[in-house]
Amino acid sequence: MTASDTPSPLPKLAVIAREAGVSVATVSKALNGRSDVSQHTRRLVAEVLERRGYPRQRVRPTRGSMVDVMLQGLDSPYALAILGGVEDAAWRLGVDLIVSAVVDRTKNGQPPPAWLDRIGARDSAGVLLVRTSPTATQRAWLTDHGIPAVIVDPRRKPPPGVSIVAADNLDGAREATEHLIGLGHERIAIVTGRPGVPCAVERLNGYRQAMAAAGLAVDPRWEVCGYFQRESALTATRELLDTAGPHRPTAIFTCSDAMGVGVYQALGEHGLRVPDDVSVVGFDDSWAAAHVTPALTTVRQPWPELGSVALGALLSGETPERVELPTTLVMRASTAPA
Repeated sequence: MTASDTPSPLPKLAVIAREAGVSVATVSKALNGRSDVSQHTRRLVAEVLERRGYPRQRVRPTRGSMVDVMLQGLDSPYALAILGGVEDAAWRLGVDLIVSAVVDRTKNGQPPPAWLDRIGARDSAGVLLVRTSPTATQRAWLTDHGIPAVIVDPRRKPPPGVSIVAADNLDGAREATEHLIGLGHERIAIVTGRPGVPCAVERLNGYRQAMAAAGLAVDPRWEVCGYFQRESALTATRELLDTAGPHRPTAIFTCSDAMGVGVYQALGEHGLRVPDDVSVVGFDDSWAAAHVTPALTTVRQPWPELGSVALGALLSGETPERVELPTTLVMRASTAPA
């Protein structure tokens, strides 16, 4: 080998750090895949590394038989139903689950930073996030480490490129509203969920589409917000009935069964009977829907199926950007002809 064939010595980390405008420690963290390096800084370091011919090493965990499941909390029956579907699928597919919850560990309900360090340490085969979403930095870390992730029933609008599994909220809300229209109702109100939450937006749009398709006007005062909570729905429905006057709605579509309980209470306080005076349709098909009086007609979400489909997609190696599972209208005793 001649002197001209001898490769140039690799630059020291101090040189890389100076050109990237960061500290040596930051360069070291970027090289080792640490989660406490921002996506912007990681890119700066990567550009200098490439320009300098540094042999970049991407830490890529060995595919193991464990999958991390991060839930927003353990107090939600819906999240637990999804987890049940994940567990059934995990048993069939021969993988183990590591389950943890965000609870109140962060201000915005997102996974805590240290969560990624634990995933890297145990060579997780993938991540399922149930009703919670990673930050941009966490998404970049998962991508850099080749760890696939799927979000089930997101609570906030996901960025492009993130794999999502959710129920078809738009079609479910449209079917619920069409059911009321088919019974002859024209004055149909809606109690919506928390503004900005994807499923709440989709259900409101489904209601509006059904009303528009039937040529029915929507009074803006009849679109009230219940924030997915019984007490908030009770208050919103009270105000709706107090201001509606003699031309009150003859039907109410409430975007969750929990809010439906509040709607029932408000109607009872105003001397109105379900469904003789006002028909009500819920959404979710929760335990409460079958046990209120009269039993609530509602839209069933396929909670266990969401979990099993999400795990299957995660382990298949081909995670589509969005998968929507169909909902089902469950007929009970809370609706009647206008």
